[in-house]
Amino acid sequence: YRVWYKANTDDVFVLLSTVTGAENTQFTHELIEGLAGCYAVSAIDVEGIESALSNVICVDNCPEYLLPNTFTPNGDGDNDVFKPLPGWRFVDQVDMQIFNRWGNLVFKTQDPAISWNGTASNGKRVSDGTYYYICKVFASGLAPAQTATVTLSGWIEILGGE
Repeated sequence: YRVWYKANTDDVFVLLSTVTGAENTQFTHELIEGLAGCYAVSAIDVEGIESALSNVICVDNCPEYLLPNTFTPNGDGDNDVFKPLPGWRFVDQVDMQIFNRWGNLVFKTQDPAISWNGTASNGKRVSDGTYYYICKVFASGLAPAQTATVTLSGWIEILGGE
């Protein structure tokens, strides 16, 4: 039989592998990035005639992206940058904006790793206290035209600095 694959719903199936022997009923596809994809199988008889593709089975990514609510940018090497909690996955881009209590934008990024070190756009360290964020999270999946967007909002407490 033949195993067919496409990374998203807009793609065309490509041959992923040919498996020989009726006793071989398992196939493992190791993807480097993401889980999203669609699969189909075709059978080849003893005369070499190939069947139509089987029912299509699609698997989508399950993005995960969580943000902490505190960090300590005091230069001690411990918790010095604001970043997503470990284990985040399948996030291509963010639109992160962090504001002070007066509503002034102090930091923004599109990098999903965020890595905010507690400095404002003028390069100066912000004061300890509470800051507020809005973060749009863009994660890709099976339908590229329908990139998933989730908006996170909350607060960040900066401790142990100035």
